[in-house]
Amino acid sequence: MHSFTGSRLRPPAPTPPLRPLGPLALLKALRANPLECWTKAHFEEPIVLGGFPFMRYAVVSDPTAIRKILVEDHSAYRKSAIERRVLASRMPNGLVSVEGGEQWQRLRRTLAPMFGRTMTAGFARAMTRVADDLVERWQNLSDGSVVEVKAEMSRVALEALIGCIFSEGLGDPKAVCDATTRYYATCGGLDPFDVLGLPDFVPRFTRLGAQHVLRAFYEALNAAIAERRRSLATEPNAPRDMLGAMLAAKDPQTGQRMTEGEVKDNVMTFIFGGQETTSSALTWAIYLLSQSPEWRERVAEEADDVIGGPVPDALDALVQTRAVVEEALRLYPPIIGITRTALRRTELAGRIIDRGTMVVISPYVVHRHRLLWNDPDIFDPTRFLPGRSKTIERYTFLPFGVGPRMCIGAALAVQEATVVLATLMRRFVLELVPGQSVWPVIDFTMKPRDGLRMTVTGRLSRALSHAAEW
Repeated sequence: MHSFTGSRLRPPAPTPPLRPLGPLALLKALRANPLECWTKAHFEEPIVLGGFPFMRYAVVSDPTAIRKILVEDHSAYRKSAIERRVLASRMPNGLVSVEGGEQWQRLRRTLAPMFGRTMTAGFARAMTRVADDLVERWQNLSDGSVVEVKAEMSRVALEALIGCIFSEGLGDPKAVCDATTRYYATCGGLDPFDVLGLPDFVPRFTRLGAQHVLRAFYEALNAAIAERRRSLATEPNAPRDMLGAMLAAKDPQTGQRMTEGEVKDNVMTFIFGGQETTSSALTWAIYLLSQSPEWRERVAEEADDVIGGPVPDALDALVQTRAVVEEALRLYPPIIGITRTALRRTELAGRIIDRGTMVVISPYVVHRHRLLWNDPDIFDPTRFLPGRSKTIERYTFLPFGVGPRMCIGAALAVQEATVVLATLMRRFVLELVPGQSVWPVIDFTMKPRDGLRMTVTGRLSRALSHAAEW
C-alpha cells in the first residue's frame, strides 16, 4: 500500500533488494514482474553490469550515456533480439518493430506529418467526444457504484484511437475491444525463451493462439482499408482521418507510398501500443489523484475554469492536469525498457562495454534514480509545472523513449490522457474501494496487479453531501 511522508504521498513500488537475484530467481521475476528485478544499486549507480553465463547486460541510467546510445552513436547499438522478437511477433512492418535502415527511415518520414502539432490538435475533438461519452455512462450509475478503472480506461483509449484513425468506425466495437483485451492477455508477457535467446523457430508457448485472438480485428481492418481505398478513389472529399492520411501519404524524399502490409502493421502498432500507453497513464493518474485530495481538487478546479472554451485553448491551459499525467508517467512509465545490443567494444559511464552486451535503459529505474531526481519516490506534479519543468534534464525523463526511435505518438498520448483526466475530475470523485491493495506489475505495460476498483460519485453530489454534514 501507499504511505505518506508528512503530507507527501509515496505511492506503492517494490523495495529494491540489496543483492542481485540469482539466475533462476531472475528468470522467475522477469516472467512474474520485471519491476522486482531491480536492486538498490540500479537506483544509485550510473551503470550496473551483470548477466547470465550466456549473455551479459549493462543497465544504464547515466544521461550522457543514454544520449550516446540513443542519439549520438545510435548506429553502434542495434535493437536487441529480445525487443525485436517481442515487438515483431505480430507487427513486423510496424514503425516500432522495423530495424533501422532504409525501410524505417522511409516509414518515419512518411508517418511523421500525421503526428505533428496541427494534426494532433485536430484529434482533440474526437478525444473530447469519447470522454463525454464516458461521463454520460458514469452519470447513469448510482453514486457509490464500483467501476474497474483500468478496463474503463482501456475502452476509452481504444475508442479515442479508433475515432482518430477510422472516422467511420472499425467493425463491431465490442468485438474489436474483446480482441485487444485477449491479445494483451495472450501476448503481453515476456517469454522466458526470449530471455534465454532461443531461436525464433522455437515456439513461444505464451503466445500460442495470438492469430486466432486477432481474427476479428484483422477482418474489420481489412474491410476498413478496402472501403477507404474505394472512397479515396471516387470521392475527393472522403474523410481525412489517420487511415486516409496513411493511404494517401508519400515519402517526401522518394514519393513512395506505404505497402499494404506496412499500413496494416502500423495501424495495429498505433492501436495496440497507443491504447495501452494511454490507458496506463490514465489509470495511474486517477489512482494518484484518489490518494491526493489536494491535487484532485486542483485538477477539478482547473477543469472548471478551462473546459467549455475552444478545445485548442483548453489543451494549452490544462497545465496542472498535464503535470499530473507526466508525474504519473514518471512514477509508472508504461514501457518496460529500451534494449540495445552493442555492435562493438565501447565505453559508457566510465565502464567498458564488450561487443554483444545487451544494454538496458529502464525508464522506471531512470525516473526513480537517486542521482537524477529529488525525492524520486514521492508524488510531486510540481516537477512538471511551467518553469520548474525546464530544469528536468532531457535524458532523465523517458516515458516514450528518446532520440530517432522515440514513440511517434507521444504527444497524442499525453494530449488524450490530459483531456480525459480533466473531463472526469470535473464531474466525479473517484475513491479506492476499501481494503483493495494496489501494486504495480509489468504485463505488456505497467498496470495495477489486480486492476483498480474505484467508487464513482458525482462531484456535485459529493459537495452537497459534505455541505449537509457541515
